[in-house]
Amino acid sequence: MSKTNKLSQEDWIQAAFNTLSESGVTAVRVETLAKRLGVTKGSFYWHFKSRQTLLDEVLEKWRSEQRVMNRVDVIGGDARDKLINLLESVPRSVPRNSSGATELAVRSWARNDEQAAATLATVDKQRIDWVKGYFMDLGYEEQIAESRAFLTYGYIMVQGIFSIENMPGILERIHDDVLELLFSKA
Repeated sequence: MSKTNKLSQEDWIQAAFNTLSESGVTAVRVETLAKRLGVTKGSFYWHFKSRQTLLDEVLEKWRSEQRVMNRVDVIGGDARDKLINLLESVPRSVPRNSSGATELAVRSWARNDEQAAATLATVDKQRIDWVKGYFMDLGYEEQIAESRAFLTYGYIMVQGIFSIENMPGILERIHDDVLELLFSKA
């Protein structure tokens, strides 16, 4: 069996996902991916009807892989524990993983693509509602819980995309203050 037959649809999706994270959606091209995987373009068309079909799968992979939320839910605990675990799960020092790059790539893609924009809006709402629910469990009124959810989400996003190389230790220094602000009753 040739290498082409051994590649799965998931191999192509993962290669496209990695390329998206590294270089943006315009770099997710059939020829480029085939070269990256060491196969012909024919292998691609064995698994997908078109580039758009692959891009749809990449968006679905990104949408469905909300690893941080899943990890926090598995760890368990009460609402406060889950929120703290959420905030603790995001790296606050360099080197960071590529999740920030993927977030930026998807957000950039969404600026010019309606389907990507709709998927991003769905994921953002899902994330905000998830965090908001835990703040409501802690007794905050819905509007305040939503505001705290936005602040939490914004703080997490900054940790993934903010350039902190020229500000050594800043996220470590402010983390406890952020926790105190998010959980304050004032």
